[in-house]
Amino acid sequence: MARSLLLCFLFAAALTSSITEAADDNRVYSPCSDSTVAIGDGFTFGIVFAARDSFFGTNRSVQYSPCDRRRLSLNGNSELAVFRPKVDEITLLTINTSSSSSSFRPDSSKGYMVAFAGAKYAARSVPIMVADNDHVVTSFTLVLEFQKGRLQNLFWKKDGCSKCSGNAKFVCLNKEQCAIRRQSCKNQGGQVDCSLGVQLAFSGTDKHYTAMNSWYEVANLQQYSLYGLYSNLKNSLSSQFSNFF
Repeated sequence: MARSLLLCFLFAAALTSSITEAADDNRVYSPCSDSTVAIGDGFTFGIVFAARDSFFGTNRSVQYSPCDRRRLSLNGNSELAVFRPKVDEITLLTINTSSSSSSFRPDSSKGYMVAFAGAKYAARSVPIMVADNDHVVTSFTLVLEFQKGRLQNLFWKKDGCSKCSGNAKFVCLNKEQCAIRRQSCKNQGGQVDCSLGVQLAFSGTDKHYTAMNSWYEVANLQQYSLYGLYSNLKNSLSSQFSNFF
């Protein structure tokens, strides 16, 4: 019996220099519906985790959106995460894979993920590897490209292996991605938190023809790890709260 898709509305830690929050005028909440957005609106998109071949048609030459009924079945060992970040805010999306209560295992879902949104104007990223039998990739950068407020493309930006060079806990895969050996992860009995972190940025223009700038800000932040900054903040806050009890 095929296992149903797991719908995860997950925590998104957003970094922004704006003090006042713009109103969210986007009333489209399904990742398989079309919307036109302005800066400050919420935007819903999904990430599916499955075997690489599951994202392609029978001839393996055409990649369909997970929302497309012509696609191959994504039932079985597939997982779905749905997010709603604010448009043009630098955002860190996290998926907990280290907690004993977490049922999500990227390696058990055959190790690839695709980001997607839209129906008539469907957009999807190429499949990118998350895990194989020996490694887990935990840090990603996803760029959402808009034109006049309509999503045109989603693409993964690979930053090479400079961030993990010289660190024995990491392995450089294909000179493109820093990966952690699975036996080092907490859910495999190791000491490393292998939760997934997706650094999100926006480019293009919104429905008011206003340019989105978070992509340029992310480019300037590439020397830093947003997941590391978030983890340090979380640990600091947890320590402060523990002082009250």
